[in-house]
Amino acid sequence: MKKTLLLTLALGLAGAPSLLAGNVDVYITGSTAFRANCYTACQKLFNPAPTICYGDANHGGANSGFSSSTAAWAMTGTPITALTNLSGKTLIIHGLFTGSVQGIQTTEQSTKLTFPNADGANNSLCSTYATNSPTIGFSDASSASMPYPLPLNFVEEQVCVQPFVMTKSTASVGAVTNISNVSWEQLEYGIPQGRIPLAAWTGKITDTNTFVYLLQRTKDSGTRRCETAGNYYQYNDTVGIYIYDYTNNNFYTPSVLAATAYGSSPNGVVGSAGLNNANLNWGYGYVAGGDIKNSLNNGNAADQAIAMLSISDSKGVGSANWNNVISFNGLWPTTAGAGIHGNSGTNDFSPITLGFYPLWGLEVLVHPTDPTKISDQDITQNQLGDQYTPGSFMGVFNAQTVINGGSPLVGSIENEIELSKTGGATAIRLSDMENYRQSVGGIIYPPFN
Repeated sequence: MKKTLLLTLALGLAGAPSLLAGNVDVYITGSTAFRANCYTACQKLFNPAPTICYGDANHGGANSGFSSSTAAWAMTGTPITALTNLSGKTLIIHGLFTGSVQGIQTTEQSTKLTFPNADGANNSLCSTYATNSPTIGFSDASSASMPYPLPLNFVEEQVCVQPFVMTKSTASVGAVTNISNVSWEQLEYGIPQGRIPLAAWTGKITDTNTFVYLLQRTKDSGTRRCETAGNYYQYNDTVGIYIYDYTNNNFYTPSVLAATAYGSSPNGVVGSAGLNNANLNWGYGYVAGGDIKNSLNNGNAADQAIAMLSISDSKGVGSANWNNVISFNGLWPTTAGAGIHGNSGTNDFSPITLGFYPLWGLEVLVHPTDPTKISDQDITQNQLGDQYTPGSFMGVFNAQTVINGGSPLVGSIENEIELSKTGGATAIRLSDMENYRQSVGGIIYPPFN
């Protein structure tokens, strides 16, 4: 392995599983909107089931209540037989989900991040952490839509479609009770302003100075990039930022680049600050979709807000599944329409797959073509492979029936999406799409295939 003794001693990781002979480590980062789907798929890459421990709140995770939504974790165990290129090895997957743009940047630039080591008991906190560059970075938006174009020694692969929805806060009184739809024009106005007058919904001049706040992620968010691109804004165009203050129950414009757990004036970043305060490098806003979800769930009458969230994060806003999702331009992401509220069964995403509902992004991932050229990666080119390489990590993990035909491959993200359909899938297989868009937020063209 390529980790040096100096690094080992510096990190105090002498007994960590990732430093044992015969191990293969994969470090995954990027999209917080996609973290649950990634987690579920990674579990199926092991047989028997892996041991899973979690990063704590100081390392991008949580101190309790661990689940697929936890943003930092590590899995270890025996790889499934389909991973023939990893035969005889112990597979360790380290997850740290920081945001799409940050995921693209840190993977392409081999930036050091602090990943949990798989050295804790199952369903408990990990004991130690490794400083390592990512192997794979997920993003809700392609690298071409960001100021981080794909280097020659990296490849970008499409994974699936990530649906987004407009979601309102849980306040039982006030402006949001008047809102059941958001229009393109309202978003186009609200994105640079950070808030929208209630009059835009009621048409009453008396509501001109009553506002509904449009919560935004930090600049490294793929969700934010899909939202802004869909309204024809460029990556560096102005985005208005308001933060909800949990203590004083009001919205404020931040003025201090410091992290706060839920929102505390004048601090401008809600969520984990990350290693060396890396999450502060992306300006004001909410670090993860889960941070916005928490804010929308505040319940105080002053919490009058809406936000574009992944279908996964929006599921947890309100008293039931997707309870506070609202339509966009009169359209819903599933054929159930408003019946998505409380749904616990199949989500029929035909409005997206047939090209009617526009709030979605192509989930992508980037990885090096030859990880051995990166000093701290211990997975070989043959072991990592790509989605066209049977038996490799990527050849299973991101296998696609649009490439190889037949049924979804066990251990692949596509297979987990297929299996999740009966329980309310939160992503869409590429093979289910009947349309395509050439750029993030761009015009939808049929057909996909």
